[in-house]
Amino acid sequence: MPETLRYKELDNVLYIQAEGHVTASLCADLRTMVFTRFDGLPTVVAVNVDLSACSYMDSTFMGLLVGFNKRLAKIGAGRLRIIQPTTQARELIEGLGLLPLVEIVDEQVSYPDNMDNIIKTTSTGADLLLKAHENLMELSEENKRRFATLHSVLKSQVGTGTKK
Repeated sequence: MPETLRYKELDNVLYIQAEGHVTASLCADLRTMVFTRFDGLPTVVAVNVDLSACSYMDSTFMGLLVGFNKRLAKIGAGRLRIIQPTTQARELIEGLGLLPLVEIVDEQVSYPDNMDNIIKTTSTGADLLLKAHENLMELSEENKRRFATLHSVLKSQVGTGTKK
């Protein structure tokens, strides 16, 4: 199944659907959409992420989810809601230590019709990769070790203005 991300807002709730093998390639556009909305009014009241058709998520996407959760907490809107994660998605969430941060919803949640496909318009830069992995590194010592080399490389790229 190809990588697909869909997005929609309805009644100040943000809805994201991730399908297939989700990687960093669409993360820059998703980040822009979601954080732009967080900065707007009225205030976002919830973020639902449907992972019922997600066979894989890379660490950048998961780090972005942690960033969304941090922003929700900052505005007092609760935790990120993960809707019906596949077994693979749940194992990845548990493996990187996201489980205590998010709310797992195992029943079906109604999503808006005509969700917008996120199409890659922006390259995923080193700054996004760095921030996503720093979010994950904050969760555990194991994640700090796991991403230490990548963090060092990305930090040097961001520091020199190199974007990849």
